[in-house]
Amino acid sequence: MTIPSPLQETLEQFEIEYSVQHADVNREGAASGQFQSQLLSEFLPWGDSGCSILATTGIVELEYAAIQKSVAVFDAVCRGTIALTGKDKLDCINRLTTQQLLDMEEGDSRLTFITSRKGSVIADAIIYMLTDKILIDVDISVIDQLCDHINSYIVMEDARANNITKSTHWLWCLGPKADKISVKDGRTFQLPKEFLRIDGIAIALSPDQVIKTWESLVEQEARPIGWYALNMARVERGAPVCMIDFDTSNLPHETSLIQSRVRFDKGCYLGQEIVARMESLGQPKKRLVKLHLDTDDLPIAGAQLWEDETGTGTPIGVVTSSAISPLSGGVSAVIAMIGKKYAVSDSVVFTYVGSEIIAAKVAELKPPPQEDSI
Repeated sequence: MTIPSPLQETLEQFEIEYSVQHADVNREGAASGQFQSQLLSEFLPWGDSGCSILATTGIVELEYAAIQKSVAVFDAVCRGTIALTGKDKLDCINRLTTQQLLDMEEGDSRLTFITSRKGSVIADAIIYMLTDKILIDVDISVIDQLCDHINSYIVMEDARANNITKSTHWLWCLGPKADKISVKDGRTFQLPKEFLRIDGIAIALSPDQVIKTWESLVEQEARPIGWYALNMARVERGAPVCMIDFDTSNLPHETSLIQSRVRFDKGCYLGQEIVARMESLGQPKKRLVKLHLDTDDLPIAGAQLWEDETGTGTPIGVVTSSAISPLSGGVSAVIAMIGKKYAVSDSVVFTYVGSEIIAAKVAELKPPPQEDSI
């Protein structure tokens, strides 16, 4: 699905101020140089969806700092939305998801997997509760498949799933000061922290409200950010993203996100038997983990993992995401999918960075201890 962002042109024309130093100015203790404005925005394609997202407005370090210290605004054009309506809407979505949703109230938000009959992940969804409808927010690349899936399991219920991606646009405000932002238009929800492991709010807007709202957020000193900075922040926190670190071929237990997405004390739902069996039998065949490196060597996504320093034989896993982690002193943060034999804390695995093979230590996929002190 290709739906251009209402902010595309605005972001293309966004100018960032930066300081230009002059070599001929050499006055000890005095400020030097001058400020200039320049168009520096870059864009990236998002998966196979055909949409593009903002990569950076020009200075990734400043964008990352806004996530950590103040407030940042991200144009979430990579998200698609389904509206579920009808008097049986809540019962309908509850029996298709791994999370308990029946106790949700107006304005609540909650994370859940939507699973197939065979227990595999169809979507990693954020559920937003409204009085007249339920909003289902997922990666835009799975929106059509998910809408068809939900409607195929509506038989006698008074419920209907409609793809409203064209009429609903999301802005995310992220950072410790996100809750101080004033939003006049649209509908504001808490962005579940376990989604990116970053505090934030999600704002649902109609396309004609987006530019005005974005400008209002920037006037309140929310810094526009792109995927480079957001990816850095979420990878170092150990927050995997659907269709990047895992996809529709994976089981919920393989994502290492069971705690925030699955309730084992709820009633029946599609795929429950497989999910429950996996919980009782133990480890899945593979799962997502973090890799700790003692250097700033950065293995790229897609790099294979090996059990020893020879780097030969059958790969035991693959790097799914990587970024330099300022929270950890500039060393690499890595998320990887790895076979169960090696997905044990403190196991040592190996991967190539260029032509050099380096060691990495396996750790559980959970937020770093430094997060509490930010």
